[in-house]
Amino acid sequence: MTGIGVLGLVILLFFILLLVGLSFLERRHPARFRRVRSFEELGKAVERSVETGERVHLSLGTGSLIGAELAPGLAGLTLLDRVASATSMSDMPVVVTTSDGALGILAQDTLRSAYQRVGEPRRYEAMAGRVIGLTPFSYAAALPPVLTSEDVSVHLLLGSFGAEGPLAAHFGERQEAFVFGGTDDVPSQALLYATTDDPLIGEEVFAAGAYLDVGPLHSASLRTQDLLRAAIVLAIIIGTLVVTFGGGP
Repeated sequence: MTGIGVLGLVILLFFILLLVGLSFLERRHPARFRRVRSFEELGKAVERSVETGERVHLSLGTGSLIGAELAPGLAGLTLLDRVASATSMSDMPVVVTTSDGALGILAQDTLRSAYQRVGEPRRYEAMAGRVIGLTPFSYAAALPPVLTSEDVSVHLLLGSFGAEGPLAAHFGERQEAFVFGGTDDVPSQALLYATTDDPLIGEEVFAAGAYLDVGPLHSASLRTQDLLRAAIVLAIIIGTLVVTFGGGP
């Protein structure tokens, strides 16, 4: 193993130990996060859908479980777990769609686990987790029938999207649904900002678990990221000072 590989392994182990330690601290001293309006409005919208007997739809995007597309997909599954629990007593439980078969299987498993945890295993339906298109634009083209036939009033998008993301958001607007969106793709984030009621910007995509109180590890992960950022900034400042004042003539 090269020196760079050893250094990367050390950093990873340090990150894991810091994450575990902060998760224990989180139980005694819960973290306080800045206000994110999108998550507040999301909770209100889901509550309204349950009260009115309408459907919540969650799109996990058009990414796969391979490569960088995995991260926003896992963030979407975290949101799905919370939304499924919140809508478990509704006449119209959440429905989730994706364009990747493996992600679709994980979505079904997440639904099953959420209903078992709240004591409602009979609420689970395999068809609530669907693969509706294997390419980005075939997936987007298949969304309107889902939104109209399922009487969707809350349209959530959290996953990996490209240019089809804003189109998917537009279908929710046309349905007059509450539209909530977030992705890791910067150009798509800019377009979602203009086409969704409550978009997530930047790292807010990966903070859903912490803001929705899914578990202490999610909150601890945000603390860990903040500490690592501070360490990197400090290292840059120290390095700059050393180069500036410690160099030769």
